Amino acid sequence: MTLTSHRQHKIYLAATMGYGLGSDDPEEIAYYKKVKEEINKDKENRNLGIPRED
Repeated sequence: MTLTSHRQHKIYLAATMGYGLGSDDPEEIAYYKKVKEEINKDKENRNLGIPRED
């Protein structure tokens, strides 16, 4: 069973807000982990930008 767009959105919101998932569904957990990994990767890449010269 695939996740509906509504359920994906709810999981995305939980991940971006720092909330736990509260579900034991393996498909939901996998999607939650995928979103959290993307968030962490973006945080790391944000620091790799062009340094500012003040």
